[in-house]
Amino acid sequence: MGGAIGRAVGEVFAAEKRLNDTMANSPAAGQKFAVTKETVLQAGHVIENQLESLRRSYRDASRDLKVRLENADDVNSDIAAAWNDRLVDSEGSYAQRIMEYMTSLEGLVTQLRATAVQYGHTEEEVKAAMGSARAAD
Repeated sequence: MGGAIGRAVGEVFAAEKRLNDTMANSPAAGQKFAVTKETVLQAGHVIENQLESLRRSYRDASRDLKVRLENADDVNSDIAAAWNDRLVDSEGSYAQRIMEYMTSLEGLVTQLRATAVQYGHTEEEVKAAMGSARAAD
């Protein structure tokens, strides 16, 4: 069991590096995102689709994020607890960071909707490109 936990911990560190790289290269709050009348609907469509894909992936994976070890010794129980803390339980966990990223994408889509209307696109055009405005899951 110790080898499996060690391998899993190594995979967590590799996943953390990939997540940090992804988050560093993604649009963050306060960054400028320029669109034109011709590109605003397409940009909103792409971001809305990616947000929906991320929501589905997160929903599907969230039930498997927590490590559950039955009858584990003290060392492996401590490792599992630390892993759970990093993955889902603590402030700044992967789960929380993903939720914050989804919230930032929702805000971006909301801004793009408003921008599209300001550019003169109709509500029907905005809905066709970005779907109906709705509350986050």
